[in-house]
Amino acid sequence: MTDGLFRLETASFKAEKGSVLHSGIYNRELASSLAAGAGVMLLGFFFAVAATVTAVHYFGALLVFVALFLFFRTFVFRDPVLTTVIDKERGEATISVPKPFGAKSISFPLASIAAIRQDCRREAPENPDGVRIVEQISAQHGTVIPGFGRTAEFYTVEVELHDGRRWVVFSSEDPSAAEDVASKMKLYIER
Repeated sequence: MTDGLFRLETASFKAEKGSVLHSGIYNRELASSLAAGAGVMLLGFFFAVAATVTAVHYFGALLVFVALFLFFRTFVFRDPVLTTVIDKERGEATISVPKPFGAKSISFPLASIAAIRQDCRREAPENPDGVRIVEQISAQHGTVIPGFGRTAEFYTVEVELHDGRRWVVFSSEDPSAAEDVASKMKLYIER
């Protein structure tokens, strides 16, 4: 928060449950390592001129893999971050999500903000019978899926406009975190 500008950047802006079964398997790190491995393999095909492969080649491939992994994780498969900027000097608010190629952005005048709202959204399992079956199968295999089948509660902070449109700008499973963000936004707008 500065004199004429309020800025909130967060990766926590979705109020929905992700896939419990796939969140630990199919993630951004796996995608980055697969892409980096594919890059190393392609480079290996292009530069495979030596009849024998030495330790230097393996070390070079390892360095290229690490560099490509960091590149893919940082720039291609990065976590989305929602940025909310309230500019009192221009009398405008902007909500944007940068993407690798462009960004989604919404701008509107401050006068069109009707309220900064807090809400609690509950995501219950859609198929309780399926939850029981998966729990039984996982118990038979000696594994436990943490948080599987439980109702998730998300405490959100939303910007509501006079025309009825609403955007979630922050979400947390901790009600005090959402309350803190909402009170800071309200206080800044009202000042």
